[in-house]
Amino acid sequence: MIDSGVDRVVPVLSVLPEDRVLVGESARDWARGRSNGPGWMPGDPEVPVIVFPASVEEVSALVRVANEKGMRLLPAGLGSWLGGGGWTHARDVIVSCVRLNAVEHYEPADLTLTAGAGLGMTELDGVLRPNGQWLPMDAPGADAGTVGGLVACGVSGAMQGRYGAVRDNVLGIDVVTGAGRMLRIGGRVVKNVAGYDLVRLFTGSRGSLGIITSVSVRLFPRPETDVTLCYAGRAAEMAALAHAMCTSSLPVAAVGLEAGNGDTICTARLLGSAGEVEEARSRLIDNAGQEPRRIVRDDESALLHRERAAWEEGSALVVRLAALPDRLADTFERARVLAGALGGGVAADALRGAVRVKASPDAGRDEDIVRALSRARGEMEEAGGSMTLSQARGKVAARVGWAGGRGSAPALGARIKELFDPASVLASRCP
Repeated sequence: MIDSGVDRVVPVLSVLPEDRVLVGESARDWARGRSNGPGWMPGDPEVPVIVFPASVEEVSALVRVANEKGMRLLPAGLGSWLGGGGWTHARDVIVSCVRLNAVEHYEPADLTLTAGAGLGMTELDGVLRPNGQWLPMDAPGADAGTVGGLVACGVSGAMQGRYGAVRDNVLGIDVVTGAGRMLRIGGRVVKNVAGYDLVRLFTGSRGSLGIITSVSVRLFPRPETDVTLCYAGRAAEMAALAHAMCTSSLPVAAVGLEAGNGDTICTARLLGSAGEVEEARSRLIDNAGQEPRRIVRDDESALLHRERAAWEEGSALVVRLAALPDRLADTFERARVLAGALGGGVAADALRGAVRVKASPDAGRDEDIVRALSRARGEMEEAGGSMTLSQARGKVAARVGWAGGRGSAPALGARIKELFDPASVLASRCP
């Protein structure tokens, strides 16, 4: 029976059977158990409603009813990034696409796959592994999400320099726009150049233009060998070493930095055939002029990097500082200062020049947090970089802002939003 507290959204809920609708505490439990951070759920006075359509037609029907009745829908997958980055705004119903999880087309010889947006990244890996293939997208928290969520968020990880960004590996998508139209954009093959590249427009749009229901991606051969060199020392020394590794001619898949209370750790990941990795390992050590503290291989190396991708999980405050990679040392030092003020840790993707700060400070420290974040943003923007919030309490985010100056981007974004979601029924929008 549908709870009386959600009477206002009954027209939308009537599209689906009751066993695919969650309301009240059951909906809160679903979201609490899946969110990487505090998101919007704790303390939220509204009664959340979550629906689980099982077909594209049901998604389209939900959107059409929402347009007719003036409802707000929030697209989601497994709910692992609810409220992240300030994209989530006032909404009536969360539309989870986890039931759209079938593998629709998989051609190992062509290295391509098409699957429902709700297919989990872990399940996808299980499909690809027997054929020695993978989708090497290692964005923070990606393992806990879905293929559609990966595309919707559009966030790349440490291996972007080796395998490209998310948008470089999406061949096509099926999407239901905010107006309820079902569109097929792009295709299932790599060579597809007809018309405007709307795939890139929807990749990273966070469901603000439409609900992604199916995704076609390019795959890669799974590397034969996975080796990570781990160095440790003073922050400045490790930042210099990371920069040297990034600018060398060697095929390094990822270079990371991590700092806490002790030494700063620098890691270099090598992927490929056994011979290729062994040669790169030897030359990288020679170039560094020192032996690594330890070397981890294959399953242990893969586990290390999965843990790094999940590094920020559960943190109440996550901040990203970014500048050109050749300014890594300065960005990393600013991040260390900010982490010291917040009582947190620092991790960097050296190849991209992106540095993350995580912390879980007490709510009573909001004034100090706002000052530290505002100072860090000012310094980063003065240096030609940026600072954005990925997770933050609402009061802190409202005062600091999720992102910094954007020039004409808000006006352009509003025009694009109007084209695909004229009635703004999709609650996700750029903060």
